[in-house]
Amino acid sequence: MNTKPTAPIKIREAISDRDYHRAYPLILQLIPDLDMGTYTHRAFVARATGYRLFVAEIEKEVVGVIGLVPNHNIHDGFVMYIEHIVVDEKYRGQGFGSMLLDFAEKRTIEEGCTLIQLDTDEGTETHRIYERHGYVKTGSYYEKALKRPRGPVLAGSIKK
Repeated sequence: MNTKPTAPIKIREAISDRDYHRAYPLILQLIPDLDMGTYTHRAFVARATGYRLFVAEIEKEVVGVIGLVPNHNIHDGFVMYIEHIVVDEKYRGQGFGSMLLDFAEKRTIEEGCTLIQLDTDEGTETHRIYERHGYVKTGSYYEKALKRPRGPVLAGSIKK
């Protein structure tokens, strides 16, 4: 069900806990099994380490979100990383994803970065929008789930 907006879209930084709570239903569309407690904890830690959430609103309704993380690394220098981008299901197909990407690119340049990066899961339809916006696949993404040891792990306490 696509809903055609009547008011202009406004994109702004989420600055309060209330903003993050209002964004949660959209984050659930991307990560369906993310409970509120885990989301709140992860958002708190992410914010403390540079993550910023931006909300796209029509009047007072959140219709999209994008998470950005500025990062400086040896390989690429100062880059902006798109953590996630979500448009509410009922507003998809109306160009809001493109608006959020354009916003992220402008913000990246404003902050002095010349490279913007993201990764996507295999088998998703999102690749097309990124390619239309000039993004190029430059590699593959790998991950490995690790099991935490029991008890506290302190720096230098792991025995060889």
